[in-house]
Amino acid sequence: MRLTHWKDWRGYAKTNNPERHPTGIWREVYQPKPDNKRAAELNPPVVSLPHRGLGSHFEKCDHCSYTGKSYNSCRNRHCPACQQKEKMEWLGKRMKELLPVGYYHLVFTLPHELGPLCLQNKKVMYGLLFKAVSQTLLELIRDVQHLGADIGLVTVLHTWGQNMKEHPHLHCIMPAGGLSFDREHWVHVPDKNNFFIAGKVLAKKFRGKFLDMLKQARGKGGLGFHGKLTGIKGPVQFNRFLTPLYKKDWVVNVQKPMGNPEKILEYLSRYVFRIAITDRRILEVKDGKVRFSWKDYRTGRFREMKLDVNEFIRRFLLHVLPNGFFKVRYYGIFSNRYRKQNILAAKQLLAQETETQKQEALEDGIRVLEKQNTV
Repeated sequence: MRLTHWKDWRGYAKTNNPERHPTGIWREVYQPKPDNKRAAELNPPVVSLPHRGLGSHFEKCDHCSYTGKSYNSCRNRHCPACQQKEKMEWLGKRMKELLPVGYYHLVFTLPHELGPLCLQNKKVMYGLLFKAVSQTLLELIRDVQHLGADIGLVTVLHTWGQNMKEHPHLHCIMPAGGLSFDREHWVHVPDKNNFFIAGKVLAKKFRGKFLDMLKQARGKGGLGFHGKLTGIKGPVQFNRFLTPLYKKDWVVNVQKPMGNPEKILEYLSRYVFRIAITDRRILEVKDGKVRFSWKDYRTGRFREMKLDVNEFIRRFLLHVLPNGFFKVRYYGIFSNRYRKQNILAAKQLLAQETETQKQEALEDGIRVLEKQNTV
């Protein structure tokens, strides 16, 4: 593989602190007999850190001819040492699709009361999260009261908080505007500095959609109830469990729009290929304890936490997704089926608009000069 710069090569299937690497901790604790079936499935690629058993290859930089050795990737998306190559490839593809407009970043979070249900029904619950969020945004933004256009969404699932506990939330990136229904022009947002739908409106619709979908899933037998959750298995008990959630204020965080295209993509790629924790945050592994740093968003300060190594591994495993589950999904004009033609149409319309604006500015300048000459 040839890279654009030697800095891009660094980090391909390697780590600076093997003893502090999450999978290195795994190897020390669970070799040679992992505790559960899912752990056994993950075990072979994960414990090969730093992947020497998978072979290696040399890579040359097209920019400065730097050559370096890199271990072959295990291709496991939960491995923190093997995400850089995939990140760069994904970044290259998305760069070609970037539109010359600002972008918004929104985060939809499930209430903590749903955490245990998520852990026992990951595929269903996280699937509903994607569905509820995408429908909320697409439907509201198609409404002429808000924007009256078809927008594109890139959505990324995260299931953890900084302390590695369950904290399911969905990151959404969308351009500031959308295609008109007739595909004849680009519809710009009314205010480029703020999102055009109130957070409370988004949260209320998201809450209603998700809980209604959750009821339907239970009615169809799509949910499992084990251990402490057996108490809400029945329809009456389940509805009683949901009642407070209908009254609770759900959290939708709308961040300020981002303008620089390169920064937008780099920012998004960090979310796409992030895992629960990396070796950079692991400070010490000693005497059966793992000490790591984490950010307390309530205070905005960084703190340290020390966990028993078994508890650390347990929390890490909470965020292993089901096989075949897509944690990145695209909706609206970015949906896979029509993405190319929609992006091409949007770029052409925006280019025509820019050219028209330049022409109008030129004509205005000429008129000003003519007026000055006549005076």
